[in-house]
Amino acid sequence: MTEAGRKEDLYPRRLEELTAPELQGDERILAILPFTTVRKRPRGPEGKVRTGVWQSWRRYRPVVVTDRRVLVFDTRRTPYPHTLLAEFPLDQVSMSEVASGRFGAERFTLSLPGEGIVPFEAGRRDQLAELRGAFSSPPGSRDPRTVT
Repeated sequence: MTEAGRKEDLYPRRLEELTAPELQGDERILAILPFTTVRKRPRGPEGKVRTGVWQSWRRYRPVVVTDRRVLVFDTRRTPYPHTLLAEFPLDQVSMSEVASGRFGAERFTLSLPGEGIVPFEAGRRDQLAELRGAFSSPPGSRDPRTVT
């Protein structure tokens, strides 16, 4: 394996290792998106938003989707996941259609309980097809496989 290939696999592997203690029972990972970002939140009457998933600054927010939940992580530096920021039941989250962005990035929104509609941008190496599959299948028929 080339040096670039090893480094490319490093980020999803780190995110998977950080997710492992959060999994409950036979919960399985369906999609790992280590390079997702949340766009800057427009300034509103409440002023700058400094907490939560969608803040007043563009933030890297790695996402892991399991057969039960959507896990959003906080990062210190790109793209190093640090802590679990929020988790949402998969059956309460919906995903918009995907739109192409600049430089191969793809944009979509997730409707998150308590957060509202949050705009995400996925990188070229994110598992967007698996993410779409997690939202297009009924909860009982989701493929319970682990992503390696």
